Amino acid sequence: MDLIFSGKIEKGKIILEDSAGFKKYVQSFEGKKIQLSICKYKTKRSLKQNAYYFGVIIPIIADWVGEDDKEAIHEALKNKFLEVRDNKGLKIVQSTAKLNTTQFEIYLERIRKWASIECGLVIPDPKSIK
Repeated sequence: MDLIFSGKIEKGKIILEDSAGFKKYVQSFEGKKIQLSICKYKTKRSLKQNAYYFGVIIPIIADWVGEDDKEAIHEALKNKFLEVRDNKGLKIVQSTAKLNTTQFEIYLERIRKWASIECGLVIPDPKSIK
């Protein structure tokens, strides 16, 4: 998963929210061919997605693992499903708070699939929960 930098266009110029972070990230591609993509801003994960994740997925997996610390389960899932390596081989784990609604749903689906196949767990689809 690529890093995402948000910003806006003002008078034809790109104004980034984290310009220093972007510059540092760009430097890691020095001398390499790149591809740059710009798209309309997508909203961050929804409150419903967040409630489903922490209220359904995390407790089911925590119970299966036998772990009371829900934050530890959250960190373990992030490490398993949101890890990327930069071009120097450094491991970067993206924050779920920075994922947009589409990216967060992909993350949730990967967890549900893994839980089903690897762990034998049934995690209900969010649409089936009232």
